Amino acid sequence: MKHILLVSILIFCSSAGSAWAEQKSVAPFEPSLKLIELASLPEGLAVTHTPDPVFATLHTPSLSGVQWKHSTTVSSMVGPVRIVEFGYFVERNEQWELPYGNEVPFTFTSSDFAKMYDCPNSELRPGESYTDVRNRSVIDCVPEQVVKWYFIGLDAKDNRVKGEANVKLLADRAPSVQGTGG
Repeated sequence: MKHILLVSILIFCSSAGSAWAEQKSVAPFEPSLKLIELASLPEGLAVTHTPDPVFATLHTPSLSGVQWKHSTTVSSMVGPVRIVEFGYFVERNEQWELPYGNEVPFTFTSSDFAKMYDCPNSELRPGESYTDVRNRSVIDCVPEQVVKWYFIGLDAKDNRVKGEANVKLLADRAPSVQGTGG
């Protein structure tokens, strides 16, 4: 039984490594360079998070930690736009950092957007919104923090446009799920 468990863990870790390797990364990926790039791009996408702020909830009974569940919605303000990249930063010590540290550059691709936002070919059509209803953050402690989501797309003339929105993750659990025990 121990051998089956060990083999299962090794297979899972190998699979997770493969999935991680398939994510788009920019080398070198410095958060400050991405933030400078974002500052230089014109707004062309509307991004909203619901709810905002987000109360923490227990992850699962079998796993420690908490999670923050919310939806993220993206729409175009400039006609058709194809999403080419998206990702997020976490505010730590009053500055934006990558969620897993600078050693692990992590952005999502246009094919990730198509799947997560149910948006064929990652093409945003004018007047339509695309939502990831399963967006969440998961950690094993409960700090209050702000997460900045960004999206970069190409408009009909192949000009890069962006959309950004912050979502606040509250350290407290929602009053209705905290219970009365002390």
